[in-house]
Amino acid sequence: MKRIVPLLLGTLLLGACARPSLPSPGLTPVGHPFTLTFTGLGTPDFAVKLSSAVAKQALSDQQGTVVPVRVLGRGSVDIIPSGQARTAGFRYVYSVVSVTSSAALNNVSFLGVRTTGSLPSATYDTAISALIRAPGAPAYTAAEADTLALNTQPAQASTVNPTTGTLQVLPNTDDTVQYLPEGDLYTPAGMLGLLPYGFTVLNSSTAGRTLATGTEANRMVIGMKIPLQASSQDDPYAFSFTAIPVSDSQTRVTQSLEGLLSDNGASVQARATAIGGTITVLSGSPLTGDLVLPSVRTAGGTGAATRAIVAPVP
Repeated sequence: MKRIVPLLLGTLLLGACARPSLPSPGLTPVGHPFTLTFTGLGTPDFAVKLSSAVAKQALSDQQGTVVPVRVLGRGSVDIIPSGQARTAGFRYVYSVVSVTSSAALNNVSFLGVRTTGSLPSATYDTAISALIRAPGAPAYTAAEADTLALNTQPAQASTVNPTTGTLQVLPNTDDTVQYLPEGDLYTPAGMLGLLPYGFTVLNSSTAGRTLATGTEANRMVIGMKIPLQASSQDDPYAFSFTAIPVSDSQTRVTQSLEGLLSDNGASVQARATAIGGTITVLSGSPLTGDLVLPSVRTAGGTGAATRAIVAPVP
């Protein structure tokens, strides 16, 4: 297992395509899509980059718009189940991003969004794009890139438990990932559709869900897991993730798959109690949830998932 840390690029992605649908009563659009790029994966050059154009946009955007401004931190760790092949493992990466808002919005999350730049290149199923091998190595074939993108999924920021060698979520990250019901989603203008997962924006001054205005005091932690290959030379060197901000009329706290694997039920319960929120869990979680999801679509269209997050079979 390998832990790396150290800086900034990304692309503002404005696609065009599917006919937009109206937001659900629960979700309100509060900003534009942005793209975060993880690069130098598995090397000392590991960095997370956000387009400078996005930061400039924060100064001139319309009232109520939520904008990510800068990358404040990042981390990476490889986790391979004991006794199993490298291909059974994942590289877990995360980035802490500051966010500004011109209004004191509540329950804001950045949801994964499918665009015309998404992979797979023929179906645009994911929020993942620009997936490449290390410089100097042969480029991925279209089929290889498509498969890797489909299997790259959202994840709570994680590390390795020093005692057991298994996955353990990082402290104070139990309110950073959201899983949403499919019925709450809509299709943003110019996009192909939302995916029912995202990353919560929190006010770092209050630890609450109401955003601070005119400041970068708001934070979100975006985490992903990327499948490891048989040879490290074939691991992805870089990829991009595109998301769009929404405000939710409901206060919800999600136990992520990584949280379930880390047995963080007590922490999730405490957080939900503290902010007066409901609890969302995956089927099979021992934590009692107000909403129980059998799976969470991470690729494909509504009702036609090509990849999904599910709880492990006991």
